[in-house]
Amino acid sequence: MGQNESTEKLGQRVVIAKGQLERDLKSATQRFEYLKHNSPQTLPAMLESVSDSFATFSPFLESTLLIAWLSDTEKCKETILNACKKVLRAPIKNDEYDWFKQYVFLSNVWMLKSAQNSKFMYEELLDIGNAM
Repeated sequence: MGQNESTEKLGQRVVIAKGQLERDLKSATQRFEYLKHNSPQTLPAMLESVSDSFATFSPFLESTLLIAWLSDTEKCKETILNACKKVLRAPIKNDEYDWFKQYVFLSNVWMLKSAQNSKFMYEELLDIGNAM
């Protein structure tokens, strides 16, 4: 009985998370399209802002990360994975790891693919962990 209850709760969390991901992506896509048509110079600035945040282990907004992802998926992927490699290599620095847990690990970006027929970003993160 306890296992069925646990499985049911997990299923509910998955449904809730999937709905949140869909809403976040829809919102980011709408903002991306608006900026692309009305302020295209803003998109490279957002991508640079996200890249700077990852390079310095600084806070960033999830919405900005998703828009940067839509703007240049490959550069964003490279930025994210390079930062993860730095954070997760020995010796792990507490402040960098705390930043990773608070801002990066909880991001919706892990449920995205960088290209059709490619891995999900969480699979890329697992590859980094397995290589270390």
